[in-house]
Parts: sequence; C-alpha cells; structure tokens
Amino acid sequence: MPFLLKIRERNDSWAGRSPATSTHPTRDSAEAALLDYVRRNWDAEVGTEPPSDPEDMIREYFDDVLEAYEITEA
Repeated sequence: MPFLLKIRERNDSWAGRSPATSTHPTRDSAEAALLDYVRRNWDAEVGTEPPSDPEDMIREYFDDVLEAYEITEA
C-alpha cells in the first residue's frame, strides 16, 4: 500500500500554495524522504549542528520551524 508524505505550514498555507506532497511505495520510503527533506533544509532553517540520531533530527527540525508533516496511507 502506498504512503503519502505531506509537509505544510502549521497555520496558513505557503502564500496560497498547496502543501508539498509525495507518494512512496512504503512507509520506510516516506520516512527516508522526510529525513532527506530535513537534512536539505537544516542549515537554512535551524542553523545549528544537527543531531546524529535521525529521529531526533526530525523532531528538533519540526519543533523549530513553522511546518508540520504527516505520513498517511494513500
């Protein structure tokens, strides 16, 4: 069953744009895509040394930025 990864602003849409969405064949694939997203944006959005643990990195990133994510069955 495919999974949908959705990343959006917490309160308002990005200047009227829809959330960033991608479809993945497995939950693991969606989680890997989420981690890639966080790694790509960490320096610009957070600016500190990222944690070495991927789960901590994702949690800290979304604690700091005005974005939220969800992974659901498509």
